[in-house]
Amino acid sequence: MKKKNILLMMLFVVLAISFSRYENINDYMEKRAIAKYPYKPIEIIVAYKEGGGTDVGARLLASIAEQYAEVPITIQNIKGGDGEVGFAELSKSKPNGYTIGFINLPTFLSLNMQRETEYDKEDIVLIMNYVYDPAVLVIRSDSEWVTIEDFIQYSKANPLSMTISNNGKGASNHIAAAYFEYEAGIKVTHVPFGGTADMLEALRYKHVKASVAKISEVADLVEAGELTILGTFTENRIDGFYDVPTLQEKGLDITFGSARALAAPKDTPEEIIEFLRDLFKEVVENEEHIRQAKEANLPIKYMSPTELQRYIEHSEEYLNRIIPKIKL
Repeated sequence: MKKKNILLMMLFVVLAISFSRYENINDYMEKRAIAKYPYKPIEIIVAYKEGGGTDVGARLLASIAEQYAEVPITIQNIKGGDGEVGFAELSKSKPNGYTIGFINLPTFLSLNMQRETEYDKEDIVLIMNYVYDPAVLVIRSDSEWVTIEDFIQYSKANPLSMTISNNGKGASNHIAAAYFEYEAGIKVTHVPFGGTADMLEALRYKHVKASVAKISEVADLVEAGELTILGTFTENRIDGFYDVPTLQEKGLDITFGSARALAAPKDTPEEIIEFLRDLFKEVVENEEHIRQAKEANLPIKYMSPTELQRYIEHSEEYLNRIIPKIKL
């Protein structure tokens, strides 16, 4: 009996010494959880429905990353509010490393600049940038317009008759289309949808006459002969589409695209953030990932958190210049 009591006292002493380094039991348990991270599935939030460019990239990234993390990495599509619902869900998630998500730039910034949103840019911590996807102006291949000049001439002769679908009011494609409208001196009708898949379906089934999309989202449809790109929102012609002129070549001083970055809720422990940064950087450099990304027409552009922060600051300055002009 005495031996048992002595063992219990020794155990109590050991536990007391262990806990003495922590303020309370919760602090101790949190440190234990961080040390074991990850030990259960990680969820990546995509703020748009299945089938869009962000969703395609997220699923590819997750499929490779879970091989390194040795836990399942799943995608949760939370659509609504032109991306706001998903961004808000990310910002409000528990900061434990098991819920992270994509922020789409400039949409993540532009929505917050134009209206009161359920999230703020300070609500997240940056992991890395994954993709930079240039914007393009597309029409159906059976349309009456052959060149960007034809398109602009028709739009000038028929104000508001040209309908251009986008991925949501105030979202990236809407901003790009409105900026094109401003620089071209035309008046068009912008038709918002809840995501890329819907806006392209509207174009394909002749509910609208044109769309502004990202190159990764339309490349397969263009190569299949269903859609035609009239112009790209880039400084240089896009690799694989050298026959398509840039808008700058046509005298329109416009560049625009969308970055897709991974982020976590603020207050996520730094040890977990560092793990995620190392994990996804390794995935981006993985040869199998590179091969599959190329097949999916995903323009990968890795940016470290520091580089991504600079990009965000530049994007804010750019948006502050153009939004007053285009009056969304």
